[in-house]
Amino acid sequence: MKKLRILLLLCVFVLSVSLVAFGAEAKKDVIKIGVLMNLTGGWSSIEAPAWYSVQLAVDDINKAGGLLGKKVVAMCIDTKADEGETVSAVIRLIEKEKVNAIIGYCDTHWVLTAAPIARDFGIPFITAGATHPRIPERSGAWLACFGDNAQASIVAEYAIKDEGMKTAAIWIDNAVDFSVAVCAFFKDSFIHYGGEVVYEDYFETDWTDFSALVTRLKSMEDQVDMVYLGAIPGNIGIMVKQIREAGITMPIYSEDGADTPLLAEVAGKYAEGVIITSHMTLESKALLAVKYIEGYKKKFGRMPENAFAALGYDAMMLVAEAIKKVKSADPKMISAGMRLIKQLPGVTGTITYPPGSQVPSKSVSVLVSKGGKFQLVVDRAPVYMPPKEIAK
Repeated sequence: MKKLRILLLLCVFVLSVSLVAFGAEAKKDVIKIGVLMNLTGGWSSIEAPAWYSVQLAVDDINKAGGLLGKKVVAMCIDTKADEGETVSAVIRLIEKEKVNAIIGYCDTHWVLTAAPIARDFGIPFITAGATHPRIPERSGAWLACFGDNAQASIVAEYAIKDEGMKTAAIWIDNAVDFSVAVCAFFKDSFIHYGGEVVYEDYFETDWTDFSALVTRLKSMEDQVDMVYLGAIPGNIGIMVKQIREAGITMPIYSEDGADTPLLAEVAGKYAEGVIITSHMTLESKALLAVKYIEGYKKKFGRMPENAFAALGYDAMMLVAEAIKKVKSADPKMISAGMRLIKQLPGVTGTITYPPGSQVPSKSVSVLVSKGGKFQLVVDRAPVYMPPKEIAK
């Protein structure tokens, strides 16, 4: 990781020894927003919808007169879940396209690859759906979503207080920063609420055979009430299917990485009853959510795929609100505007940045998979918040 960081900094140095005053070079007729997403690969089921919704937000902004009397333009680069592509794309958006801000990614690893480069150039970076609460201190990025410590606390509280769970096993993907973090927060929260973590098991992102973990879980059925999966879109369906095919009936819990159509598509009937935490329900009757969903259906001819779609919309609206706050699209001023955002109504909930924080205070939705869709069980704000330092 250190070698990669050095390489990134060298790339930045070679391409631009110093950033020329941005305002003088930027086009004056438009406000340009760069977008980085993995539109192909294992993250596409959550990041493509986020990009679609950025476009919808831009349409809505421009229909309302734009920003500062200027048209807003968003351009997206597919970085294909590749670190080299990511580095190249960030530099292109900044050096060639002269973007005013960058919206990027729904996973921690990719944000931590891209956002430090943007920070070095003084360009604000807003992540739509990467939830690691230590992202700001490590990369300078702002979160449009809640932190992993919030969603882990809520699901632990729900499992114990509402569902009577007392013991748990945890499956952790050691190769994914997000999985390691959210599982650490879940363990801390589960213990805080009086539960016991019986054991932890480990896997790697690209596995397709989880038989060893399934066998161990099967052997512990009489000691474990539930299993918590630190999953991502590409493997949640496979894990759930293999657990259920082994005859294991205990409740399965997971996080927002499981908020993907792939759960039902891959796991089929076995997806029924899986509990996850996410950012909203697409069955919401809230005015902003209904308006957003109707706009998405009109523009793309289908329902939003998941809550990450809505987060893309909210991320763009956060940038717009920051620009309005300071009446400037200068990158440094946008960052100042982000700090002023309080009680901004969003599709995924009201957004407020506490003093000194770049992670918003937001509620968390507990959802259950039924009939191939996620239904809202409860929406809560955390009472207990695990210290962010628990996560690596």
